[in-house]
Amino acid sequence: MDNNFKPLFPKALDLDQLIFKIGEVSKILKVSARQLRYWEQRGYIQSIRSNSYSSRVFDMKNFMCANLMKYYLDKGFTLSVAHESAKKNLDNMKFIRKFMTHSFQGIENINNHPAVNLGYFDKEKKKLLYGFIDEENNISYKVLKND
Repeated sequence: MDNNFKPLFPKALDLDQLIFKIGEVSKILKVSARQLRYWEQRGYIQSIRSNSYSSRVFDMKNFMCANLMKYYLDKGFTLSVAHESAKKNLDNMKFIRKFMTHSFQGIENINNHPAVNLGYFDKEKKKLLYGFIDEENNISYKVLKND
């Protein structure tokens, strides 16, 4: 398979370029715009304000924060605890994104199955770790010698 898209992979994970209008966030999350403005007033989320946008807009980080806060509020958490829990989850997501950006080496065909090359498995750089997913979405891994 073609690995020419490896340099594009970090850009594909750069979700910070996505912008959501307050009405879109309200509709998607089923949270009122008034509630979103309140969360912003309290400092839990931040909108982007510039001459380019006629209304409040949110980047992906703030959209995800609001989404997670709504999840925890629905579970019965207080607003401040929901925000703290959302922040912890956002930090974990940031780590996962960083890990995947740096470990992803491309897609290869192994035994007629697509495999994600996750890089060297050993310090000597003689073995590579590959990840597979089957039709039932089961994940498996193989360590293969680097030829």
